[in-house]
Amino acid sequence: MTIKVYRPENPILKKYIECFYILEQTSEESSATYFTFPNIYTIVTASEKTETLATKDKIITRYCLSNPIETNLVSNFNEPVLVSYEGKINEVTTYFKPLGINAFIPNDLRDYAEGSFPDFSPYEDYKETMATILSIKNPDEKIRAVELYWFSKFRPFEDSLLKEVLAEMFDTNNINQSMTKLSYTTGRSRTTINKHFEKHICKTPSQFKKIIRFRAAIQSQLDEKNRIGLPYSVDYFDQSHMIRDFKKLTGFTPKVFFSKTTTLEKDLIKWMFI
Repeated sequence: MTIKVYRPENPILKKYIECFYILEQTSEESSATYFTFPNIYTIVTASEKTETLATKDKIITRYCLSNPIETNLVSNFNEPVLVSYEGKINEVTTYFKPLGINAFIPNDLRDYAEGSFPDFSPYEDYKETMATILSIKNPDEKIRAVELYWFSKFRPFEDSLLKEVLAEMFDTNNINQSMTKLSYTTGRSRTTINKHFEKHICKTPSQFKKIIRFRAAIQSQLDEKNRIGLPYSVDYFDQSHMIRDFKKLTGFTPKVFFSKTTTLEKDLIKWMFI
C-alpha cells in the first residue's frame, strides 16, 4: 500500500481543507490493516471498484469489480477503528478542517452523517465526477481535479457561535476550560452550543475537546522526539487523566500507543499497523 499526501493549492480551499491523500494498493500486495484514531477532521473518501463492510469499530474495504464507485463520509467516530484493505485499491480522500465541509455541502452535515461509515453523495454529479477523477492515472492531475470539483461547490458558510467556541477550544491557554466557563465566555447556553455542534460538527463539545487534547499530546510527543517541544502530558490534569483519555480514544495506554504508532507523510498521518 502506498499513500501520498497533498496540501491544497487553491488559497480559498486552504482555509477549509487540511489535505488530500491518494491511497493505492495492487492486487499482488498483502492486505493492509491498521487502527485509526479519532480526530477533529471530517473525512470524505472515494474509491474505485470496492465494496466496504462497516461496523462501529471495523471497516473492511475489498476490491469489487461490479461496484464502480464508493463514496463515504467519516465524521462522528470517537473510538479506535480497525481498517483493512483487501485487493486492488484506488482511493482519494479529503480531510476537511473543523466546520470546513459545511462550505461545500447544500445541507447540514448531520443530514449526511447517520451510521458508522455512511454513503456520501451531496450532489447529483458527485459520484460520476469522483469516478472520472479516480480514472486519472497521474496523481498530480487527480488532485487538481479534486480541488477543482470542491471549489466549484464552494459557498460561504458562517456560524459565528461555533467560530468563537472553536477559537476558545484551540487556544492552548484554554484547553482544559470547562463547558460552564465556555458557556459564560460566549454568552450562550450549553444546550445551544451542543445543538450547533450536533448540526455542523457531529460531535459533542466534550468529545471534540477530548480529541483536541489527545491530538495535541501526539504532536507534543513528536515535537519532544525532535527536541522542539514539551512533554506530551502537558495538557492533562495528571497522569491518570491522560491514561484514561488515551484508553478511551485508542484502547491503549500512552506508552503502548506511542511505541506502536507509525507516522506517515511527514507526520500528517498517524496509524497503528497490525
